[in-house]
Amino acid sequence: MLRADDSRTATDQGMITIAAVQFNPVQGQPKRNRARMVEQLAEAAVSGARLIVFPEMAASGYVWENRAEIKPFVETIPGPTTDALLAVTSRCDCYAVVGLPELDPGTGIYYNSAALIGPNGVIGVYRKTHLFADDPRWAREGNDGIRVFQTPIGNIAMLICMDAMYFEPSRIAALQDADIVAFPTNWVGGGNNPPSKTWCLRAWENGVYWIAANRSDQERGAQFTGGSGIIGPDGEVQQSQMSGEGIVYGKIPAIMQSSSARRRQLLETRRPQAYHDILLHPYLWKEGQTRQIPSPENFTIALLPYEQGEGLSIDRLIEELSELESMNPLSSNRLIVLSQVEFEPQQIAREAVLNRLVEQCALSGSFLVVTLSDTGTEHADCVNCYLIGPEGLVGHVSTVHASFENTEGEPSFRTFELPFGRVGLLTAQDAGYPESYRVLAKQGADIIAVSCNGHEPGKAWMRKIWAFENDAVLAIAAPPQTPENLLFLHRQVHREGAIPAGEVFNATFGAEQLTVARSRPFMRRLKTHLYESLIRTEQGGSER
Repeated sequence: MLRADDSRTATDQGMITIAAVQFNPVQGQPKRNRARMVEQLAEAAVSGARLIVFPEMAASGYVWENRAEIKPFVETIPGPTTDALLAVTSRCDCYAVVGLPELDPGTGIYYNSAALIGPNGVIGVYRKTHLFADDPRWAREGNDGIRVFQTPIGNIAMLICMDAMYFEPSRIAALQDADIVAFPTNWVGGGNNPPSKTWCLRAWENGVYWIAANRSDQERGAQFTGGSGIIGPDGEVQQSQMSGEGIVYGKIPAIMQSSSARRRQLLETRRPQAYHDILLHPYLWKEGQTRQIPSPENFTIALLPYEQGEGLSIDRLIEELSELESMNPLSSNRLIVLSQVEFEPQQIAREAVLNRLVEQCALSGSFLVVTLSDTGTEHADCVNCYLIGPEGLVGHVSTVHASFENTEGEPSFRTFELPFGRVGLLTAQDAGYPESYRVLAKQGADIIAVSCNGHEPGKAWMRKIWAFENDAVLAIAAPPQTPENLLFLHRQVHREGAIPAGEVFNATFGAEQLTVARSRPFMRRLKTHLYESLIRTEQGGSER
């Protein structure tokens, strides 16, 4: 934790005003841009804002061809832009975050950076670690990690634009007890939009306030989406502005007790000992360079949302499976994901349920994913998820993020090779953690299958983002009346919601779809050398 020069402490029991400035700089005119930012910073401060965030590269504009072109506009920190804003922060006793092209005077290296300025000067600098399309033409990736700065209004981390497309940077900040993520961005898209769901997800995952400052104009063909906003720790947008320029205001507690408590609850349930695969980088090279791998084949996935009622009728369950299989009898590569099945050991043993399901898969030639829950246990998350095939039980996983200590040893994530692809299994509880999806993707999962009861943490839109971020097919089966049923492959397959009686969510996937997914274009850009804190079992001040 880096401590600000300002030694005052916040004692006000009320709320603090914060602000995001939607600001459209003029490319190559830093003096004009600074003058306009000074005006907007002063306006926000006079309106009561204590922390004001400007967009990425607000001093210079964003799209540059090379080092030579941007050279006249790079600057040191402290430097002209931070000095200009300091004149306001010192006078108004506030804090500002601004994005700019930084020059390291000792090396001559350029960075896409953000600076945190307080009443007494520059408190800290962050250099963007996950670069976007045009950044690598002139900027080097930041290698100083993700730091959190202690101020009287809260612990502040800075991230920039593309950093939010990966869960790891904001998680690292939260593990250092960040209360606020100041987020300068030049988010691009097809037009002006509300705040990105990705930003909302990063806030929800970590229990932090997220202050996103974006542009809304165009520059050299790049369309910036606007949608600057203040997002709470629950992932809900307080205020936002979709288009044009302006200042968006929001509120945070003067003392972060409630948000800190929720963040601690979120982070304490993590299981770092199961996350070591996150540090691997298996997609730097095309798979198959040194060993043979099975080629993907066409396959069908179907969701079976079983309406259980009181007690388990294994005969009715087998009947519903048979009916589903008869709808598509010619599919030789078929994966059925069944919603979670609860049983009472006094009425039927787990082994008896498994044996009947194994028999059915042997008859039909299908593969089946199902979670079995013992209603006799005191722990609701004491469940096992099974993968069954025509030749018997393929394997199973236990809940990794369980609320109790597993007497059978430390549960781990597992991915299984089937004739048509690789399947990773998640229980309902594990499906609420971004680490779960990343580990399975690092293990090579083409399909992530979740058999759940409809009470898993989070919402369907969150899980779609996690699937997209990991280039995977996501198949979630829940009870039929719940909205959690989901069959999803980004921009190709999307079936979601409650499943009416007599209907089925299914889709056939071509081998070429998995070929694209297996290249993991999104995951190639991960910066695994920065992620070691994600696997530490203890997070202490000495490690921050």
